[in-house]
Amino acid sequence: MPNDDVILVASMAANCYLVLGEKPYLVDTNVPKAKKKIMEALSDNDLKPEGLQYILITHHHYDHTGSAAELKRLSGAKLAAGKEDATVIDGSQPQPGPSDLSFMGKLMGKLPDSWIQSYQRFDKVEVDLELKDGDVLEELGLEVLGLPGHTQGGIGFYDRERKRAFVGDMVAFMMGRVGPPFLSYSHDKDEILRSISRLVELDLEYAFPGHGKILGPGAGEKIKELADKLSKKWS
Repeated sequence: MPNDDVILVASMAANCYLVLGEKPYLVDTNVPKAKKKIMEALSDNDLKPEGLQYILITHHHYDHTGSAAELKRLSGAKLAAGKEDATVIDGSQPQPGPSDLSFMGKLMGKLPDSWIQSYQRFDKVEVDLELKDGDVLEELGLEVLGLPGHTQGGIGFYDRERKRAFVGDMVAFMMGRVGPPFLSYSHDKDEILRSISRLVELDLEYAFPGHGKILGPGAGEKIKELADKLSKKWS
């Protein structure tokens, strides 16, 4: 079966993925309260926390970094993230607030900053590997994709051999519809469109998003439809 090495760990808020193999790794860590589900996924697949070799973070939002600090402590895994997002993950820079790209973002921007920071809170953690577009994680068989637009340092992880990618929030597949990131917490629509177009170029069979269902087979065609739609709508 394709992708039978990928274990989806989902919460009400987001997805993260445990990938089995010689060097098991985790893509994103969901919200802080999802640690128990991730630990159960490890146990169900005969893995102890220390069997986890890498924790790969697609972007700095709390629903992807929420359990990172605790899982790194328990496993000793190397934590990797995009260079521009690493300073938010380790706490050297504050978490950006809502954007003005949508009505909801503008509305949230009027709330007290303390409320916003409380909602997004996660334990800060040191990033061991600061990644950029074109980097290769050879022992995992993954290429790093620069996917800015939702966050400045958003990245994805491309498995060329299996024609699949872990795309974070750059593409969502919810309620039967393929869509872009939530604009209320995105910073640049033009960059989002360029990043989605980058995914189209890969001819993906499967895309593993941070929200919604796994996209595929034929993920590339569905992502192209989204890129075409957004190009017309945002122009």
